[in-house]
Amino acid sequence: MAKIIIHTDQNGTEEMILPEGTVTIGRTKDNDIQIADPAVSAYHAKLVSFFKPTYIQDLRSTNGTYVNGNRVMEHTLEHGDIITIGKHNIYFSMESGFAKTTNPEHTVELSVGDISLILKNEKAENNPE
Repeated sequence: MAKIIIHTDQNGTEEMILPEGTVTIGRTKDNDIQIADPAVSAYHAKLVSFFKPTYIQDLRSTNGTYVNGNRVMEHTLEHGDIITIGKHNIYFSMESGFAKTTNPEHTVELSVGDISLILKNEKAENNPE
């Protein structure tokens, strides 16, 4: 099951389980994930999760879509990838270590350091040396 964790400076952290299909990301209200930021295009990118693997595709955005610091047009996502759109980081997870929350009113706020620690611990649990 694919999940994303959206971290914004203004709104804190929001977690979303990705439904099967396409999830659009952009500045306008008709996107599945709206990011109110002038650096985000009206229709910036989309996440596609039909089967395995999930991928992100840039929709010819002005400021680009980045995965782990590299600008991409299309990229197959792996557990722990960090997507950057405008000033917002979106953490991609294929694991079940995060709370199953789709309602942002019940989401626990985490710092980037907290998320990094969680991802590190999950990686260690799933890949014992």
